[in-house]
Amino acid sequence: MQLLKSQNLYPDLLSMALEAVPIPANSANSNQFDLYLSLNFNQQWYPLLDGRIKLGLKGGQLKLRLENSQLHEISYQLDDYFEITNKASETEPTWIFTLKATKSVLADSLKRVKLGTVKTITQSFTLTATWTVFPADITLTDAEDLWQHDLSPNKHGVLERTIVFFLCKNQLPSSLSWFQLGSSNLETEESWREDKQPEITFPAKEELKQLIQQIYTAKTDEMEELAQLAKLNLKTDLAGGNLLATNLSGIDLNGANLKKANLRGVDLTDADLSEANLSYVNLSGADLSGAYLDNADLSHADLHRTSLAVANLIGANLSHANLQEANLSNANLSLALVERAKFGKNTGLSEEMKLSLEQRGAKETISSE
Repeated sequence: MQLLKSQNLYPDLLSMALEAVPIPANSANSNQFDLYLSLNFNQQWYPLLDGRIKLGLKGGQLKLRLENSQLHEISYQLDDYFEITNKASETEPTWIFTLKATKSVLADSLKRVKLGTVKTITQSFTLTATWTVFPADITLTDAEDLWQHDLSPNKHGVLERTIVFFLCKNQLPSSLSWFQLGSSNLETEESWREDKQPEITFPAKEELKQLIQQIYTAKTDEMEELAQLAKLNLKTDLAGGNLLATNLSGIDLNGANLKKANLRGVDLTDADLSEANLSYVNLSGADLSGAYLDNADLSHADLHRTSLAVANLIGANLSHANLQEANLSNANLSLALVERAKFGKNTGLSEEMKLSLEQRGAKETISSE
């Protein structure tokens, strides 16, 4: 099996490589290869308007497409490095990478991690790997010369999402990297021409410049009004966003998708987050006093030192979440899923509730204060 074609459009942001190592020909499995993946993640600066921005990744999707070959004996080594969701398939296996809530962006390097074993069916075969991202996988970590740095956290959070969605529409392709291996008797087709980073049109640049100015000079700091200016849907477009220290007190985010968002230090007092997707969210140090979180998905969330006083967590999914040192005074945890959730040094956690949590699968639960 040889390399037919590969491309990393933004190599400083993501670089991917595949290697197929043949199982010795003298074995009974001479038509099989062990498949290895290498990944390198970092942050990358991009010029934008009269300044520049720095982007990082919070996750992505790796998909293999196999023709006249199959992937079997899938390895689970990747689970040691990332939160991974596998979609089992012999011809189109998929791995969904999710950033752990304690990290802000992916900044890891993996060398030759085994994915599985490829079995070829005919003499002519191909294997194509594609790394795909969505807006929730991309975060803006820095910006220079695009606005004055006297922005409120709310305006900064809205501008961050505005720019990410703008780039996904105008410059960043959904497939950041792809890699194709195949049999030696195949030739690459002319259709496999290299993709180029598209140029942002002048009208699009002017529209973005005006939008940034409108948000920067807006008289309001209310998240709903700022999102309306930016043409963002609060229920769907905040996933993966950097909303550090924003004021979302009393906001209605019922059923919203906030997966992988950075909500560290956010004011969410009395907010309605019922049935919201808050998985893998960083809520460390946030204030959710009196918040409605019934049936919300908080799996794998970081709730370290978060205030959940008087919060309604009935039926919430807290599996694998970190609630150490969280304030749980008068919080309602009835029917909450707490398998492998971490508790410890929790204000307001009664001995009765502590025992109930342990019986329901919580771990590292220690004496309350």
